[in-house]
Amino acid sequence: MPKATSERRGELKRPSQARSIATFASILDAATEIIVERGVQGLNTNAVAERAGVNIGTVYHYFPDKTAILVELFRIDQARRVGQLMEKMREVASASDLNAWADEVFALAIELRNDQPATAHLRRAFRAVPELVELDRRETDEYLEFFASQLRIRFPELSGTRAQAAAKVHIEITAMILDISQESDQIIDEFLSEGLTALKSYLHTLEDA
Repeated sequence: MPKATSERRGELKRPSQARSIATFASILDAATEIIVERGVQGLNTNAVAERAGVNIGTVYHYFPDKTAILVELFRIDQARRVGQLMEKMREVASASDLNAWADEVFALAIELRNDQPATAHLRRAFRAVPELVELDRRETDEYLEFFASQLRIRFPELSGTRAQAAAKVHIEITAMILDISQESDQIIDEFLSEGLTALKSYLHTLEDA
């Protein structure tokens, strides 16, 4: 499965001219709109072509099927979010105030979600496609490894096993809190506040490792 995903991503024809770049982007925008409106089950290449205002051959010129479109949307979404979040995760090793650091991470995660209202819909779509579930698992594992290494710098007494578990708890609970809060496309302040309080309390238990 990982190999197939990698090959599919590598097969995409990347546009280089301004007009083709715009067409490529319009196809992805159209796919995103369809997912938001109808869910992943409503996504197909014919619908994308019609929404983007291009013929079906143009869609196939860049994407062999709808899964290739989803993989590209996943790649863009990951690149947009993970780079910024990893930089913030790196700061845990030297942060003078853990609570303030947690506030900043949570605020950044919310900001990144709000910048792209379709993110919650896309995440649900990604979880519905086995190929993307595997891709997400592999990329999340890399993210977890990095955060665990930063936690061990911050908490030298933390074992490697517990650091990995702590990183997983922090990242997955944060994602779950944000996912739940956006089920109706709205941020629920009280729910987010309670979730953040729980994560802060958990972080402080690592000081006693």
